[in-house]
Amino acid sequence: MRIATIQQFWLWLSLTLAAILLTRFAIDFTNEMPLLLAIPFDGLVLATLAIAFWNIIRFNSSQPLSSVNSLTGNFLLAAIPLGFWASSLDCSGLSLSGCTPFCTFIKIGWIPLMAAVVIASHFFKNEWLLFGVGLLSWLTLVPHCLCFNPGNGWWIDRIGASPMCYIWGFVVTLISLSALKSKAPIWLSLLINSAILLGAFGFFIAHHYFHFPW
Repeated sequence: MRIATIQQFWLWLSLTLAAILLTRFAIDFTNEMPLLLAIPFDGLVLATLAIAFWNIIRFNSSQPLSSVNSLTGNFLLAAIPLGFWASSLDCSGLSLSGCTPFCTFIKIGWIPLMAAVVIASHFFKNEWLLFGVGLLSWLTLVPHCLCFNPGNGWWIDRIGASPMCYIWGFVVTLISLSALKSKAPIWLSLLINSAILLGAFGFFIAHHYFHFPW
């Protein structure tokens, strides 16, 4: 089976999962948060899913990785570990320990491993390495988070743990990997990943140091 076929299958499957998780997140956030916070959040969710969808339907299997401008490609690759790092900061701050042993494992073991594979893919321009990054990102969505908040509460009430802790890191990975071989305008992916990262780092500061919005 060609790598391009496997990549597209992963992208569509990942988009489906991301759509389910982010839609649930948006519903719960809208129900429990003030409208002035819910509107931009819902807008970010819609924009994220729309750009990921556009990237995938414009996927170009013949486009070599080297065809992406080096600065642009570097930012898309760097956004992957940054997205997971930001998600980790949102959950447990600067502590090396997460809310569960699995969360700690992802934080101090799995994210550095993904970063190493991303760096290797940069130097070797290897599509199998990039696909490996996508596969590694799936493990972060195993339900494990016990922090009860508007994003996690629905899941904790039903299955005892939430898969939402690293959802934004997962989505950044989806955007980056789909953009690297897409005919869709690259600036859209750069823009949405920047918005996600700024929002995540902003939430880390607001939540852990000012207890906002919870």
